[in-house]
Amino acid sequence: MSLESDILLFGSVFVQLRQICRSCTKVYERHGHINEKENKDNSVKDKKKIAKKGENIETEIEVSIEEAFYGSDKKISLRTLNGKMKTFTVKIPVGIRNGEKIRLLGQGKKGENGGNNGDLFIKVNIMNNKQFKLNGIELYTDLLLTPWEAALGTRSTIETIDDTVSVYVPQGIQSGERVRIPGKGYLDGKGGRGDLIAEVKIRVPKKLTDEEKELFEKLSKVSKFNPKNEHN
Repeated sequence: MSLESDILLFGSVFVQLRQICRSCTKVYERHGHINEKENKDNSVKDKKKIAKKGENIETEIEVSIEEAFYGSDKKISLRTLNGKMKTFTVKIPVGIRNGEKIRLLGQGKKGENGGNNGDLFIKVNIMNNKQFKLNGIELYTDLLLTPWEAALGTRSTIETIDDTVSVYVPQGIQSGERVRIPGKGYLDGKGGRGDLIAEVKIRVPKKLTDEEKELFEKLSKVSKFNPKNEHN
């Protein structure tokens, strides 16, 4: 075979190899784009399947001062997403503070893709009553006195939230003044208690017996007390 024939044969083989390489490149690029798209689709699917915790739910409950002081079990009913009522038993801890929240794990909205349910948070509102009012860890109550008890001074009994105590009332005490009873208030969460503060309220009888009326009339004649002069 001549040199010219060898050159022509080599050139023909080179052209065929170049065409084959171009075809391989196109196939690779086409499959590469397909694989890239498949990877993106799989990535989106994976993101959609990420576990997500459900949303928390918040509500409120009212309890009396006594229920909060001693602790209690309260029932609360909530409407679920499907419209049904669900009742929970809530344990009120001893000495819970006004405005604190109780957390019920897993009682919130349902999680997604296997995620945990949300939680239920219940805010506790401690309600005052006719006998006691709560402010922080201090309890307030009324100390009702007769005019003569206030004028002469006396020892008076006061009902606290857990027992009865006797307090000294100095003579001449006025309505609105306060008597503080240490350690008889609300729980402070540290093993101690606040104070009980008794506000003096002097009560005058609406109906008098003849004898009482006579005594008050006599007092009005002999007494020189006039509260109007106190501002002069």
